Amino acid sequence: MKVLILAYEPEEEFARRDDQATDQAAFGAYMAPWKVYSESLNAAEVIAAGAPLEKPHTATVISVRDGDRHVQDGPYLDSKDQLGGYFLLDVPDMETATEWAAKCPAAATGHAEVRVIPDYGQEG
Repeated sequence: MKVLILAYEPEEEFARRDDQATDQAAFGAYMAPWKVYSESLNAAEVIAAGAPLEKPHTATVISVRDGDRHVQDGPYLDSKDQLGGYFLLDVPDMETATEWAAKCPAAATGHAEVRVIPDYGQEG
């Protein structure tokens, strides 16, 4: 089964990414658990893809209503946590997926959401 783990971080934790330009030690401390987590996923051969995301203010939301396109620049959600990245996993069951989500560094400071990717007969 394919699942998507969405990693949500509190704003102050997400902001630690800015340390890369000013404080390499702080940035390295922030990235260390993410590296360990990614390496664990690779070693278990369950990860299909994963990536960090840019800050929420860079998001753009598109909607179409009555044929009219509406564009809204982010952030557009009123939330304490910010979507920081994702991991696409191929695991045998939901129990395994939730075990991996619990190990995600975001689960310790924000939350990790697990979403099943349905198979509508369209592999790829």
